[in-house]
Amino acid sequence: MKKYAVLLFFAVLLHLSGYYALIRKIEPLQYFFYLTAWWSYIIIIDTLFAIKTKNFAVLNRGLPFIIVVSSGFWCIFELINLRLQNWFYINLPENTFERWAGYLLAYGTVLPAIYGTKRFIRSFLGEIRSNPVVLRHYPHYGLLIGTVTFLLTLAFPLYFFPLTWIAPALVLDGYNYRKGNPSFMRDLERGMIGDLVATLSSGLACGLLWELWNFRSISKWVYMVPFFENTKLFEMPFAGYLGFPAFAVTVIAFTNLLATMKLSRFPRASASRRGDSDSFAGGGDASPFDRIHSPLAITVALALSFCSFTLIDRYTVFSNTPRIDTLSFMPQTKIDFLKANGTRTSYGININILDGEEREALALIHLKGLGYKNFLMLKGHGIRTVEELSQCDEKTLSQILDEPNLRRIRVYLKAARKAKARAS
Repeated sequence: MKKYAVLLFFAVLLHLSGYYALIRKIEPLQYFFYLTAWWSYIIIIDTLFAIKTKNFAVLNRGLPFIIVVSSGFWCIFELINLRLQNWFYINLPENTFERWAGYLLAYGTVLPAIYGTKRFIRSFLGEIRSNPVVLRHYPHYGLLIGTVTFLLTLAFPLYFFPLTWIAPALVLDGYNYRKGNPSFMRDLERGMIGDLVATLSSGLACGLLWELWNFRSISKWVYMVPFFENTKLFEMPFAGYLGFPAFAVTVIAFTNLLATMKLSRFPRASASRRGDSDSFAGGGDASPFDRIHSPLAITVALALSFCSFTLIDRYTVFSNTPRIDTLSFMPQTKIDFLKANGTRTSYGININILDGEEREALALIHLKGLGYKNFLMLKGHGIRTVEELSQCDEKTLSQILDEPNLRRIRVYLKAARKAKARAS
């Protein structure tokens, strides 16, 4: 019990330190809030699971591997988003190494978070019985429908983007069923829904935490989902939360596939005999993350990550965190004073030392992470304040910022008009 207590203490301390750094504007720690929140959560949930079952689901020797695989897995969705353009990133570090390390560690939480939460929930739920559900030729139709809906998403992203979160689940679970791997549909045929309920619950729980902690972060993503731009909880449109349970099914189906592939070097045994869609669902079973060590899987994940990181930098990142030594609206003496006091970026500036014009410039730069580069383009066209931006129209702003995606433009016009209304 002592090691569990130490882990819990460390995780809680890490979590609270993230909030402290964010509130106190401690640089550069304030930019790591999202990472500290998620990794502390993963440690807490997995330690609680271990206290109950005497086994860790995530915190084992396979964790470095699964971080890399998780990054590669999520990067598939980042590549899809290049077509959808449903989210973008703001206030990311200018330094490439820092930015890419952030991508890896942030995307590396996806599989551990959902899998760990699912195992924790399942350890309390146990098995849940229901009437059997049988779909004839399920693998055939699952693979076919999943593939068709995925192609529809890419062909007509404006209308079929929700299928992004459903198509992979159908393909992966259909494939697992066909190959005799653990499958949600096989569970349903046997009247066993405990694993499905735990998976859906973990997706919703993690989805709420993703959006909560992203909303609090400085470096973050912003949604611009078609038809749902005005009804949001945190940054996510209300309807978008329906996608998290479906995404969790994809994650667990992928984990089941990974756990049963020969390249993973793990025993396939007991899962299919139990008929459990989670190949390691029982409280006393070993985690599929503790013995995976496939050079092929790591190579593929790293290749996906490298390709995705490069394209994210070019197409999905909208702004970087402004360094104070680049801010032309402040005199050099003030910049030197700030640097002498440990301030390195604009988000560490105490606005009480700024005059009126400087505050208005900083407010415009920080408006929804607009960024300094975009601020300079606005300034070049006579827009120096949030109020002046609020009076702009979509077409004009699109031309000024050289941004063809009008949904992204509307994010900033809406933010400027809300800020103006609050100030009135």
